[in-house]
Amino acid sequence: MGARAEQLCRPLTRRGLLAAGAGLLAAAASPALGDPVTPEARKLLEAMPGKAVLGAQKTKPLVTELVDFNAPDWRRSALDMRELLAGDAKLAYAIVQTPRVDVGSIEAARVALAVLAMQPAKFGDFYLALAATSGDIDGVKALNVVRSEGLDHYKVFRAANQPDITDILTKGVGLAAALRVLDTPAYVIGADVVSGYADLARKRTLIAAAAR
Repeated sequence: MGARAEQLCRPLTRRGLLAAGAGLLAAAASPALGDPVTPEARKLLEAMPGKAVLGAQKTKPLVTELVDFNAPDWRRSALDMRELLAGDAKLAYAIVQTPRVDVGSIEAARVALAVLAMQPAKFGDFYLALAATSGDIDGVKALNVVRSEGLDHYKVFRAANQPDITDILTKGVGLAAALRVLDTPAYVIGADVVSGYADLARKRTLIAAAAR
């Protein structure tokens, strides 16, 4: 295990916030827009635990977004998601945590996964409330949003440090590597991988094509 991966697996702060659970994404080439999802990556995606599905609940997700809360365009992408779901009641949009920017990203991902496990119906509100904040995101900020959304932040904190959360984060690393994605946000839209932020118009075009 490399030094950076070891750092991410240690307890994060003297305050005992959240233990990190994932290593670095594999150093593979990032695919171009529209590269096809390989059978291996599709299998990992379909089996991925901790996948939040927003929008239509009885439909297979047409869009899956790989998320790091501290990626430069994550907030823009979250607002795009809100617009897409508001405009299409039949759209299912999945979110997979793949933090890699910094330790704060992993802290916040742990909190998000705990919210999803404990209160799945409230995950969407938490997610958009977190997107409405400003500045860097870490475990403290994520837990403050948990509290502002009326959830028990002490229970979420405890759940965020459980081994199953570490396992989900590790699987997220494997998924991103299989998709050959380094930059987030990234998307699987239909049968294609979109690496890096795609604006709202681009996403609408890709979704329309995938839905045919």
